[in-house]
Amino acid sequence: MCSFNPVYGQGMTVAALEALTLAEHLRRDRVPNPRRFLADVAKVIDLPWEISAGGDLAFAQVAGPRTAKVRFSNAYIARLHAAAASDSQLTRTFMRVAGLVEPPEALMRPGTVLRVLRNELRELVGRRG
Repeated sequence: MCSFNPVYGQGMTVAALEALTLAEHLRRDRVPNPRRFLADVAKVIDLPWEISAGGDLAFAQVAGPRTAKVRFSNAYIARLHAAAASDSQLTRTFMRVAGLVEPPEALMRPGTVLRVLRNELRELVGRRG
């Protein structure tokens, strides 16, 4: 139903989820209702699209509106990536979210945010020290 930037590795997963949505509609109704199908498949697409498009907007050369949510998300993800370089738990959580195994909210769980902030603090102290 849509194309994703392949760098995020979500296209095949979303395509599989779209196929499962279609299969469910075909099981339920001999002739699926197109409006209901499109509404259900939009639920599959919306979140990974937001992740992918928001990530692309971290690059200045990409055109598009940078809402407060996008700016905050990109700033946080940059810090999370920096922390994940030395924290395998953060790497695991990020990869599970990027792979659509866990919801994006997993990146904002208190323990995850604390790990990101600890790394940020270590970096600041290291630069001053």
